[in-house]
Amino acid sequence: MQQFEKKLLYILLLFGLISIPFSLRGKNYKNWVIIFLLNSYSNTFVAPILAEKKFLLYPVRLLPKIYKSSIIYDYCLCSLVSVWYCRSTKSDHWLNSFLKVWLFSIPQAIVEKWLEKHTQLIKYNKGWTWIHSLLTITTAKLAVRSLLPLMNWMDENSKHSEEPHTKTS
Repeated sequence: MQQFEKKLLYILLLFGLISIPFSLRGKNYKNWVIIFLLNSYSNTFVAPILAEKKFLLYPVRLLPKIYKSSIIYDYCLCSLVSVWYCRSTKSDHWLNSFLKVWLFSIPQAIVEKWLEKHTQLIKYNKGWTWIHSLLTITTAKLAVRSLLPLMNWMDENSKHSEEPHTKTS
């Protein structure tokens, strides 16, 4: 059975690596890179704690001697979904972005639950359920999304400071 999981991990890795350039391109590429990196950075702290406390187990994973969680999910796939969510809500009012987050976090939690039930890639433990994952995923996406207005404001201010100032006589 581990052979299936290993193949699936490599397929997911390939999908993620191919998706990154397409997901980060565009007018606001700096914002998307920051969102991607911030999500990955936050996963650096949260995922290992959940794995260390054994709420989530990852029986089959890449680099098992180095990382106790799923590197592909934490540093690639989860961050990509956060970028897609932020891109789709970049101009939305906070209520619309709050409603849209569920369009991204529910499918993500459903896929995780399916993987938990049918593979050895992830296992829930110590009372952890798909609801915990859904709430964690949603909270993380909303937290990262809340930084978009600040990034846009900083970008606008940097553009204004770069404009040449003309003297009027």
